[in-house]
Amino acid sequence: MGVSLRSERSGHMTDLKEINVTSALKREAAVTLKNCSLSFDTVPVLNNVNLDVYKNEFLTILGPSGCGKSTLLRLMLNLLQPDKGGEVIFGSDSPSLGMVFQKPVLMPWLTAIKNIELSLSLGTNKKMFSKKEAREKAEGALQLVGLQDFKNHYPHQLSGGMQQRIAIARALAADPTVLLMDEPFGALDEFTREKLNFELLRLWESAETSLSTVVMVTHSIHESVMMSDRVVMMSPRPTGVVDIIPVPLPRPREVGMEDHPEFSRTVHELRKQVKHL
Repeated sequence: MGVSLRSERSGHMTDLKEINVTSALKREAAVTLKNCSLSFDTVPVLNNVNLDVYKNEFLTILGPSGCGKSTLLRLMLNLLQPDKGGEVIFGSDSPSLGMVFQKPVLMPWLTAIKNIELSLSLGTNKKMFSKKEAREKAEGALQLVGLQDFKNHYPHQLSGGMQQRIAIARALAADPTVLLMDEPFGALDEFTREKLNFELLRLWESAETSLSTVVMVTHSIHESVMMSDRVVMMSPRPTGVVDIIPVPLPRPREVGMEDHPEFSRTVHELRKQVKHL
């Protein structure tokens, strides 16, 4: 059974189309981790990780707490370097990367729009923006996440969900093609978390952004199946890739998708994997 992935057109996304899971090996990678191991002092964290992150896919990374999932994202973001012999290889078009952390990490003395402008003025994704460009991009990003009416609010005046939407807007403002997300909704209540899951999918599927690929770390089996095209199951430390499980659900993902037989089957398969970790 096929899953829906998006096709590219002049740097933007067109309508969804069906691509068979078995064709994944022929697809072009946005980021590749090749023989990546990493130790902190004498403590091994990653053990020979090999992973292709394909263009136009939503990939989730699932594994035990403290196993090194966040470390994988930092390798992709070039904040860490793999041990000798490991490589992080970027696709032919040198994708630009954005990052959303576990917490919003907003400057409390700056308004929502000023937090986004600050990130842009510091040269996010190696791009430099003038004050005028930064303001225009910040306003556009707030519009995308539906918070344009809160642009002059300070973080303490916003709910946790709204703060995280500001963090997503900040990442999207610099027009990344690959978005890395480190448990972005883990601290939110279930209602807000589910709402933001669908909001994120809408942004990824939309032609309003340059976003092509999302890599999201999560502890939630339900969330990983609902969101992604493939789920990467990681082992306890030193972490390796245990399995990569395709999610053969149609897109767009919608409320009620839990009733789809493939949803239940994939959740069951992942739970079996977790049980044997």
